[in-house]
Amino acid sequence: MPYESFCAEERLLFTGLNFWQHWLPCQWHVAPSVYLAKEDGIVLGLISLRPTGKSKNCWQVDHLVVHPNQRGRGIAQELLRFAFALFSSQGVGHFVAEVSDRNPAALSLLGNCGFARCARITHYQVPADLKFSEDAASIENLYGSDTFRLAVPEDQAGLLALYQDILPPVLRKTYNYTAEDFRVFPLQVESLDKLARRLIRRGSWFWVQADSERKTITAACRVTAHHEGDYHLDFAVHPGWTHTAQDLVQFVLSIMRRAGMKGMVIAKAYDYQSPVVDALEAAGLERVGNFSLMARDHWLKAKTSKRVSLRRTVTELGAIGKPAINIPRINTN
Repeated sequence: MPYESFCAEERLLFTGLNFWQHWLPCQWHVAPSVYLAKEDGIVLGLISLRPTGKSKNCWQVDHLVVHPNQRGRGIAQELLRFAFALFSSQGVGHFVAEVSDRNPAALSLLGNCGFARCARITHYQVPADLKFSEDAASIENLYGSDTFRLAVPEDQAGLLALYQDILPPVLRKTYNYTAEDFRVFPLQVESLDKLARRLIRRGSWFWVQADSERKTITAACRVTAHHEGDYHLDFAVHPGWTHTAQDLVQFVLSIMRRAGMKGMVIAKAYDYQSPVVDALEAAGLERVGNFSLMARDHWLKAKTSKRVSLRRTVTELGAIGKPAINIPRINTN
């Protein structure tokens, strides 16, 4: 497991905070939170969590690892219980995890800890020899009105509305996205090479398609660059514009190749976005794994400001009506 996959030590600004944040409320954590299980100074396992949105009301379990020689002792379950107790006591109400369908032990563990399957995810990899369409937008019209283009700050509300429309009601409540989760920073477009370097430094951006007449975002792709040569694609197509899914996939893959963004490119597709799945299959991407999206809701006990007490005597009752009496009919025959 790469160390940087669950700890952001390469961000020098947060190097010290990554350690000290464990003494702070989870709302102030700036990096993934990692907790260990130790015995006699030996690390037995670890769990890593990160927030899925700016509200930090939903946290994703990215890693749950136990040493092979220590398995079967319930360490993984205790790590989960510790994380749930710690974060739930600070107001966190939802937890999610992505588990491979080839890992029945992990699926059973999460199921026993209150998780339920909400969606199925398929991961695709872009082959190095994949041929792309040459009809992708050029650098001159990346900010056009009705074509696939780079998102601008004015698209923030439209992106939120798009993702709210495509998410099932259960996941919409679990993720609890806000407009800050789709914040777009302005970028000056000069050339594809300079644009690519700025986007990679930014770490995340959106390609979108907008309907100028309805003033809505009809399709989008969130690109996450962990570092140069490692890109993750997350497609979203509005249910009313499913016919644009294949064009969106072709545009994103083509413009990334023209910008020199090569390497490991992974695309994620959900079962509730079947047009995206069909578009990725038609584009010739290789299926690399099937996963289950597991979710767990932690219900907090309601608190009342006033203490409710039971009266020992009842003194304020209205007039009681006469009770109805049902007399059974006697059969004299």
